[in-house]
Amino acid sequence: MAERKEQGKKGFGNILRKKETKEGKEQAGTGSKIVKQGRKGWAAVTKPDFHTLCIAFMGVFVIFVMAWGTCQSIKSINASAGTEGQTVLKVEDNSKNEGKPIDVDVLIQKILDNVAFEAELNKLDDSVAEGMVEMAEGTKLQIYMGSGTFADELLVMTSRDEASAKKNMEHVNAHLKETEATFRDYLPEEAKKVGDAVSIRCGCYVIVCITSDYETAEKIINSVIKE
Repeated sequence: MAERKEQGKKGFGNILRKKETKEGKEQAGTGSKIVKQGRKGWAAVTKPDFHTLCIAFMGVFVIFVMAWGTCQSIKSINASAGTEGQTVLKVEDNSKNEGKPIDVDVLIQKILDNVAFEAELNKLDDSVAEGMVEMAEGTKLQIYMGSGTFADELLVMTSRDEASAKKNMEHVNAHLKETEATFRDYLPEEAKKVGDAVSIRCGCYVIVCITSDYETAEKIINSVIKE
């Protein structure tokens, strides 16, 4: 009887131990699952999302483009503000009166008498003038210039026909570019004067005036052409 009781106790103890072992394993398995799920959740949170990165990159790019566009707009506004002060339009071709002859001597004298030059202009010898500017064949050239420290100049070309005058206009533009480059390094204000020179072609005539008195020069030249 005692042996049966002892065996019953051992059997019951074995059952309890098996149960406790099973529960422990289940708890351990559950804990392991929880840890694994937690790791997966954290990895999902910390892992970069490609779509989100693309959106963020595009946002930065858009901001950069907008900033660049703003800078360009400011530059354009400043450039426009700088040119608003130029009230004189450079007329390169007065075709309305191109068939009319011009008294060149009268034109030159009116310009010399009424336009404000910073230096007294003197007529260059024909040989010197012809060496300064390239010309189409059959062209008569007159150049009046000031001292070497001033860019002030009056140039009048009388071409044999309109086609030659158009070619002479190209030569005059090259002359102006060379003159501007000569003054640019040591007298920038004079170089600016050359860059803004009043240049007009009317029929067979090419007239160029370098002066800071742009309005007067243009008005006089056009008034003589229209007479």
